[in-house]
Amino acid sequence: MPSAGYLIYSGIMPLIKTFITIIAGFVLSRLGLFPKAAARGASQVTMELALPALIFSSVVPAFTPENIKALGPLFLTAFTYQAIGFSFGYLIREICYVPRNFWQGIVVLTGMSNWGNLPNAVVLSITKQPPFNPDTDQALGVSYVSIFIVAYHIVFWMLGAAHSLSWDFRDGVPQGEAAERRVSWKEKPIGRFIATRILHEQVPDSFGLPKPTAEPKDEEAQSYRDEKDESLKVQDSDTMAVQELASQTPEHSDDINRESNPDPDVQLARRTSRVSTVPTPATHLAASAPSNAQGVPPVPPPTPALSLRNVDTQSIAQRSATLNTPTLPQKIVRVFRPLAAVCTPVTCTLAVALPIALIDPLKALFIDISATGGPHFTGPDGRPPLAFLIDTGSFIGGITIPLALILLGANFAQLKMPRPLSRLPIVAMILTTAVKMILLPVIGIFIVQAMTKSGFVDRKEITLRFVLMFLSGTPTAVNQLIVASLYAPDGQVNNLAAFLLVQYVFMFFSSSALTAVALLLL
Repeated sequence: MPSAGYLIYSGIMPLIKTFITIIAGFVLSRLGLFPKAAARGASQVTMELALPALIFSSVVPAFTPENIKALGPLFLTAFTYQAIGFSFGYLIREICYVPRNFWQGIVVLTGMSNWGNLPNAVVLSITKQPPFNPDTDQALGVSYVSIFIVAYHIVFWMLGAAHSLSWDFRDGVPQGEAAERRVSWKEKPIGRFIATRILHEQVPDSFGLPKPTAEPKDEEAQSYRDEKDESLKVQDSDTMAVQELASQTPEHSDDINRESNPDPDVQLARRTSRVSTVPTPATHLAASAPSNAQGVPPVPPPTPALSLRNVDTQSIAQRSATLNTPTLPQKIVRVFRPLAAVCTPVTCTLAVALPIALIDPLKALFIDISATGGPHFTGPDGRPPLAFLIDTGSFIGGITIPLALILLGANFAQLKMPRPLSRLPIVAMILTTAVKMILLPVIGIFIVQAMTKSGFVDRKEITLRFVLMFLSGTPTAVNQLIVASLYAPDGQVNNLAAFLLVQYVFMFFSSSALTAVALLLL
């Protein structure tokens, strides 16, 4: 049995180099040496190229027909962790003070975890040392983490967790200081349901919208209607012009969106979102139309659709969709739009790599499997003909972890904390951190130990058991910050930034303890 000192050392040392890299990214961003434009480009390289290359070069050698059965425990455990996190998120929202424009954000924050490059960095470091075999367990660990990444994409993008962040910024939801009003549990979503449907009580609405202004007086009504009719004629002509423009240039809309913000999470949020339009151009044209009379009340504009923050995300094709009745092909595209979340570089790489890993004739083209009784194909150099693809994937994938950690540090440098700090939901911050970094890891350890005892997970699969336990205690993924900022009217999500900062600071201690306990139980 290893000593306590060895376990503590083994748990802390891999995290030290991880945090040094994060701090380096933070410092570079603060000094202006790693601006936002560079961070967007680095994010593209990491998510679109480096991480898929790392996964491909790890999955093909690591998975075999014997260990592919690990997919069941991996997916089951990942979805279980998410379900537990969402449940605690709802509970914390109901019992603690949370600003009104963060009611859904805290649920997603508690349920979704960073299962990407951060745990990959730790797993790669831990599997280099005993009791692991560095020749095989490093690739196996990355392969297991990639299954958690797929589970994350399914829930966050395909099942609508990312889109639900827009609920905090709908029309009628107060923002800024108005959202910080403290309300009783009866005004929270679950509490309101219990109070109205079960207890049959009247529930006040502290965030109710102000009543509309009174109608114009009778003697002013006729003049107002005349001016309104004249303005509407101008608006109709402008609307027709916009429709003609939109019908002429829809093919350029995707290029406009991609050029405006190339971040992969931003692009995926736009593809899966159903609220990605801004007020129609007709509104703006009508507002700028000349008026023939002074002092006449302005014509009320049409109610705008829900929008993302940046006007540049509105494409001409989207404007056309708001003005014209959708055709059958457009309706079909809308129905299957959530499935676009599955088509990410990571999931597509897995879809290619897993069949190669499991079909021996294909696998023999990439790596030598003659020692296990598989076919033996060689090129002129005596190696498998396509071994250079594995080498290329390993070479490109080598930049994934350090670059991703530098990006994480740069993201923290951009966070803006609310002032004064007393405005923050301190109790909710402490509870969410305790749930994600203390309680959920304890539950995860018990779940993995129970699966091992029942035979669902082989006791000898120490890499699988370690990954299952370690990924129970990771903080919230930073890409929630990116997606939420798209929906926020001013692009500021300061409450979420504060929650993330507390979790990542506490992670240094909790992850060290979790690593030590996991190594002890292997």
